[in-house]
Amino acid sequence: MQPKRKKSKIEQEILPKSKNYAFEQEINDDDDDDTDVSIQEKRDCQAAKNVILDPSTISRFGPSDHNVFHYTGKADMSEMCLVGMKHGETINFQGYLLIALILGDVIIMGHRLQGVLTLQDVTEIAEETTILNHSDDLIFHPAYSPKTHALVSIESVEKRENMLKFSNRGIKASSNVKETINDLLIKSGFIKRNFDTILAFRNMSWSGIQGIEKISSSCFKDIFTADRINSSRINQSNETVSIKRDLFKISGFYPVFDVMSGLTLLQFSDSWLKAANQLANDVINYNVPPIAVICGHRNVGKSTFARYLLNNLLNVCPKVAYIESDVGQSEFTPPGSVSLNILDSPIFGPPFTHIQRPYRSYYVGNSTPRDDPDYYLGCLRELVTVYRRDIACGLDFGMHADDERQRIPLILNTHGWIKGMGYDLFLHILGFAKPTHLFQFYSSINSYQNLPPFPTSVLSPPNEDPPKVALVEAIDSSKISTKYTATDHRTLALLSYFYSTPAVLSKQENTKWWQFDKPLIHHSPWCLDWTKGLAKGVFVFFGDVPWSQLLYALNGSVVGLVGEILDADGSREIVDQSEPSRTSQGKEINIAKYPPPAPSEYSFLGLAIIRSIDPAAHTFHILTPLSYVEVQKTSLIVKGSLDFPTCFMLDHTNHISTGVCGVPWKKVPYMNFEAGE
Repeated sequence: MQPKRKKSKIEQEILPKSKNYAFEQEINDDDDDDTDVSIQEKRDCQAAKNVILDPSTISRFGPSDHNVFHYTGKADMSEMCLVGMKHGETINFQGYLLIALILGDVIIMGHRLQGVLTLQDVTEIAEETTILNHSDDLIFHPAYSPKTHALVSIESVEKRENMLKFSNRGIKASSNVKETINDLLIKSGFIKRNFDTILAFRNMSWSGIQGIEKISSSCFKDIFTADRINSSRINQSNETVSIKRDLFKISGFYPVFDVMSGLTLLQFSDSWLKAANQLANDVINYNVPPIAVICGHRNVGKSTFARYLLNNLLNVCPKVAYIESDVGQSEFTPPGSVSLNILDSPIFGPPFTHIQRPYRSYYVGNSTPRDDPDYYLGCLRELVTVYRRDIACGLDFGMHADDERQRIPLILNTHGWIKGMGYDLFLHILGFAKPTHLFQFYSSINSYQNLPPFPTSVLSPPNEDPPKVALVEAIDSSKISTKYTATDHRTLALLSYFYSTPAVLSKQENTKWWQFDKPLIHHSPWCLDWTKGLAKGVFVFFGDVPWSQLLYALNGSVVGLVGEILDADGSREIVDQSEPSRTSQGKEINIAKYPPPAPSEYSFLGLAIIRSIDPAAHTFHILTPLSYVEVQKTSLIVKGSLDFPTCFMLDHTNHISTGVCGVPWKKVPYMNFEAGE
């Protein structure tokens, strides 16, 4: 019997140590903050972990047979209902559904939806006639409201006249769906009941998002599914709440009619409303598209405010550009990356529910920029340059647009690391972003969350107009549950990314957007031959890896797939005339040397898990949601310190307490497992 091989240093540092590896090894965001601040934050978090009972989560809406009418026809449209509301009524819910507005206005997370019918249309409609015309674009919007975040609220508001309407902003209802809604409107008599707002709700269980609850019963159990026995007044309310919910008959939709522990509702402060409205007005009045930078400590609501700001801007312009600089909590792309996205639809849900294909993205390989701040700044600087060149001043957008309302403003969300190096990075970002608007979070309760005073160079830049600075009130952390940490949110983002299908990008209806019912180990991997692709080889962030240990370091790890930036005609923007790589001379993998891939030459295509490696066939077997065409664009694999929780790579549909794939835990390579872990 051969002795068991001793693990190399690289294996000890990079490869998993136990099945709970990810939860033991994850680095918390912004660990470089001062010690006294960390102690205070821990106290705040501990206080917030007490049971939260938020009475504001209760919907201001009483469902009945008068204002909720359920469809009872074809099986494929059985889970559809009409809802009539009065101004001021709200429906707060946990779960997921499709929402379309037929009459009136509603506001959801800062975005105003307008009905396809007006009051004048209603007064002219006769009985037994077609209410919705085939030419009417009835749009359904997906909305996700898990208990990992504040609940989504649908509020009926007064009609705002003369608002712009933009097309292609959601899922267009088919002719069959519109015919069904026509029947519902006629049979229900809703048009004659003097409702201020009429909505259509549809089930969207077909998307597969609910499957994320089953991946880990200990972490994300019932984040979309309401707990029927979790009421604060169990004896009195459970039966009443169930009766009210059953009126809608929509699977996965749980309106809140009683105080439930762990659920919160974010109420936007006056400072949020004022700041968002000021920016929306300036988008129309400015000669160039505004650039808005959001800054502040972590856990103050920056990302939530950024979503609110984005949704509000989409009321006045068809598209909004968004740069994400928080590598630990990325909004539209996987963790460990910075990106520029162009959005034309409102987002109703947390980051893991709205995966987007970026306009340009770069992989920095970590949940913090501390290990390579120069490369981090270089990537962000290039994103701002791309926005100014292609978007703000591009031939199809910006200052060249015939209509000033077609101009695309930019929102730049910054990281929450505001001490030491983090603050210096933030000042560098302000220096090259040159914002027209600066939204600064402040807290009158927790002074440690406030930014230091800005230097004069920021408030009064030479030869430039100073930015408009608006103070935005921070969310009170003592009223927000911290059950789900930054690590949990990164895990949700990675799960959503790796289990997603191409349909989530195209918003194709009645097709699975996520395949959580199929474990990753059952997915067929793409084969990437490093002698035919990978012209630039492999780059490893944050350390040197001997060539003899490279495959060990890569096996089972998360990597970034990077490709060369191409012109519109498909040719390379820059042709590298440097010395040829080892891949062109043989079957060995080239280890690229520092510096990392230049942001002006290479962009991030997406993440992949190296499931296995076949050295004889010089092939990586990779798991990625990218298409084969996109995988073929890969010219470089980048290994950072980002890892995927090991337990989520196993078969969650089988019992795994004794081992994996029939192999006892003690014989599973690269992992240590003991009872009780």
